[in-house]
Amino acid sequence: MMFKNNLKIMACIAATSLVSAQVQAENTINDGFNTNISEAAKKDIAKQVEKDMGFNYSGYFRAGWGATQEGAPKSFAVGALGRFGNEYTGWYDLYLSKNVVDNDGKVVDAVVVMDGNVSQSSSLGLFNAVEDNYFQFTDMYIATQGFIPSLPGSTFWVGKHSLGIYEIQMLDWKSNRTQAAGGAGLENIKLDVGSLDIAVMREDVSTQGASYGNINSNVLDARYKNIPLFGKNSLELDAKYHAANKTDDQEINQLQDSWLTNIILKTQFDSGGFNELSLQTASNSMASNMMSINNANPDYTYAPNADYGNGIAYRLTCQGEHYISEKVIMAHTLVLGKGDDLYNADDGRSHVDSKTLRAVVRPAYIWDRFNQTGVELGYFKQKNEADGETLTESGYKTTLYHAFKVDASMLTSRPEIRFYSSYLKVADNEIDSFHFSNNKDNEVTVGIQGEIWWR
Repeated sequence: MMFKNNLKIMACIAATSLVSAQVQAENTINDGFNTNISEAAKKDIAKQVEKDMGFNYSGYFRAGWGATQEGAPKSFAVGALGRFGNEYTGWYDLYLSKNVVDNDGKVVDAVVVMDGNVSQSSSLGLFNAVEDNYFQFTDMYIATQGFIPSLPGSTFWVGKHSLGIYEIQMLDWKSNRTQAAGGAGLENIKLDVGSLDIAVMREDVSTQGASYGNINSNVLDARYKNIPLFGKNSLELDAKYHAANKTDDQEINQLQDSWLTNIILKTQFDSGGFNELSLQTASNSMASNMMSINNANPDYTYAPNADYGNGIAYRLTCQGEHYISEKVIMAHTLVLGKGDDLYNADDGRSHVDSKTLRAVVRPAYIWDRFNQTGVELGYFKQKNEADGETLTESGYKTTLYHAFKVDASMLTSRPEIRFYSSYLKVADNEIDSFHFSNNKDNEVTVGIQGEIWWR
């Protein structure tokens, strides 16, 4: 009941603000100073309404339909071949924030972020993992500004939150993230050169039913960002250390501390495109997850009876988009990875040496601002060697598509509706023994997918 009342109050405030803005605009017109409301003025009015309400609702989701010649479509190696025309989930993120205090230079916001999945194969919308419908709170924290006199422009937050996620968008994995529970952080600390984000967080690690319970762990995360270089180039330096805080009973397990570093060179092109070149290094479990074929997120994890060794992994990633001509745009992602003495969750072996190559390119013809036709080509190959035996996984993908858009950019503009047909081929499947319906090594899919974000 209280939530409904709050919604009514916010609706009244919004209506009042809009009426006030309209009256002001009409007065301006009547006074003879202006006969039309410009787009810039409309945006200013919208910002003022949002400020008056103190409430922000933003989010993201994707949804669609897909079909094959036999049975339900199956995604194959999304984290290696690319997500375009190769994903059938209905993922969503919902961001809610409410300004609670804004006076005397002190700002306090309450922030909640919820995400999850809505099944694209079952009509049931019940939140349970059986039908692939679930709902979770990713963030719930207090964000403040102005309480630290020496850092007036910085944000100090406390609660369930983490520093920003660095995403490899075309492959649908995060190159740097922390799945945090409770934590505290300082963001946008202005330095003489660039800015700094730091945070300390807790993330207890599930031991999957072990008698000694979950393992407590803590992580220290730092990002040194916006370091200017020559021209339109900038640099970001990231570092993270994840430490297990074990009890005496838990000392018998193989979970070890893990660290990660990341260097990102960012380039903005005069044409409007961009490129990001990153070099990443990690140890132990975070290194092992970096070499996963699908969800290559460098997460801190525990696996029963696994020996993580003292492994190290290296990953070079290049992603971005550029305009080849006024009418042709191309997005790309290239990944080269190497791991030594790792546990590999895909094949379940320890002391594995891995090598991986992943390449995705998406050129398209720009008919106009609202229409593009293109193709996405993906290829990957990975080799895992342990005890003198080498296992190989490889495959390729071709997706033809036409997209309804609102801007030319492939990676930075939404909404987008895609009509596509994909051909996926498993060339080698020794690591995870993947196959499509009827034990086939290939699949042809046709589908429609919509993707949107809003602020």
